[in-house]
Amino acid sequence: MKNIFRWVKNQKVLFWVFLLMFILPNVMMVSTEPTSLLVRLTSVVLPLGLYWFALTLWKKPGKAFWWLFIFIFFDAFEIVLLDLFGESPIAVDMFLNVLTTNVTEVNELLSDMIPAVAFVFVVYISGMVLAVLSIKNKQELSYNFRLMQRVRGIVIAVVGVVMLVCCYSIEPYFKLRNDIFPANVCYNLGLSVKRTIETSRYETTSRNFTYHAKSERVDSMPEIYVLVIGETLRADNMGIYGYERNTTPRLSSIDSALVVYRDAITMSNTTHKSVPMLMSSIASEAFDSVYYRKGLITAFKEAGYTTAYYSNQRRNHSFIDFFGSEADEVKFLKDSVTMIENVNDMELVDLVKGRLSRYDGGKLLIVVHCYGSHFNYKDRYPKDKARFKPDVIPSADKKYREQLINAYDNTVLQADEVVTDIISLLDGKGVNSAMIFTSDHGEDIYDDSRNRFLHASPMPTYYQLRVPLLVWTSSAYNAHFPEVLEALRANKDKAISTNKVVFHTLLDMSGLSSPFLRKKNALSSGSFRSMPRQYVNDHNKFLPIRRSGLRELDVEQFYAHGLEY
Repeated sequence: MKNIFRWVKNQKVLFWVFLLMFILPNVMMVSTEPTSLLVRLTSVVLPLGLYWFALTLWKKPGKAFWWLFIFIFFDAFEIVLLDLFGESPIAVDMFLNVLTTNVTEVNELLSDMIPAVAFVFVVYISGMVLAVLSIKNKQELSYNFRLMQRVRGIVIAVVGVVMLVCCYSIEPYFKLRNDIFPANVCYNLGLSVKRTIETSRYETTSRNFTYHAKSERVDSMPEIYVLVIGETLRADNMGIYGYERNTTPRLSSIDSALVVYRDAITMSNTTHKSVPMLMSSIASEAFDSVYYRKGLITAFKEAGYTTAYYSNQRRNHSFIDFFGSEADEVKFLKDSVTMIENVNDMELVDLVKGRLSRYDGGKLLIVVHCYGSHFNYKDRYPKDKARFKPDVIPSADKKYREQLINAYDNTVLQADEVVTDIISLLDGKGVNSAMIFTSDHGEDIYDDSRNRFLHASPMPTYYQLRVPLLVWTSSAYNAHFPEVLEALRANKDKAISTNKVVFHTLLDMSGLSSPFLRKKNALSSGSFRSMPRQYVNDHNKFLPIRRSGLRELDVEQFYAHGLEY
């Protein structure tokens, strides 16, 4: 104990300890990042030199630790995310997720983050204690020691700057703000603050927006349209998409009445981006136009439709809330339960049933947002409907993949019931009606050697991108609009980006006209054209799918499933 106490009191020792703490994630990222070796080494050398120099500015290294604490916070956050996702710096979406992820989701994810959180706690909480002891210590770093280390820090930083210049000269897409930690995190934090401010002004910035939407059909024609948005549901685990398990028995039984789009992917692996794109026209413009325009529901209201929005998500002051709240009738199921209670998606079916029971003609749009297949999977369905067992998950560890897959597949069975029950309710009305079903994104479940789990990682995977897209139309609708059904079927094998097509397809199917309607993006139109796949990156830029961060393992899955890449 005396030796330990003597070590703790030694300011020189603490200087090196704190320097190691600051640079630790940079060293870890040498083996995780998909960038070139030059960029990865620059991400170590340049920050190392700067940290080294900065630590010499105070006589007590503990003061440097606290003055630079924001970087300690970034380091701790980064190590947890590296454990969770395996690569990439703290993204803008990660900062925003802190604001939009509810307590229940955090509790469900903690079991998968315990090892990394424990490591961070031990390392950086210890660092905080040592920093306090350093400040209270009467001893100080000598002038000669600080001068010598300052020179070394400057030399290393200069080498880092030279390497930085080489990166810009050699690497075509290299940018300091994107590729060097923690510069990229500082930039991302600034963007997240900017987006939070812009979001808070949404009511003002979107107030005068209009779609100038009109219905081209007679008012007396009864029409009902339903958009069902699933959560975290990947097509690869659906029987109707060829999965070895029959996880969609009810959908498969009405396969002939459905149009199943086999080559459909989402443009984002995050809910707070994907759903707003599904519920508006922004995917055909620019994502940042979301701050100035309204959603799909407003377009239908302008055209004379009665509208309803039913959600099994929690409100989080996001664009999903804004677009949903445009409806005449708005129900968030979790408004009336505690933060830790689960609500089954079948209650959404009850809301749809209740609304349709009050339907007496006219034009109606219903948007349904499920909680679907979101982790923790076993909480998404009643225990008596667990067909695939064992489904009890001791922890979200790779060794329990069998249980994770079983539980996940049971959530797919639940989605199958939800969607087919809504179809049955619509079919029973005997009017012109249609339903579109898709999911916001997919999920990783330890599918390959990368051992990735969950979604919303800064770099997507094939499993997070491939989603289902189904369209059902009633007999009455098919009789009135056979050309629409013909177009829907003609386009079923084409490459689809779900976020680009849902808004335009719904408007086109319902006979709405609007300056924002793009026939080339409507699956119901003979003018539909497949366009190059795009992905919305962390900075809200539309990038070609080849620049989204997909690895060779992902590309192999695209080709293995016959998807366009």
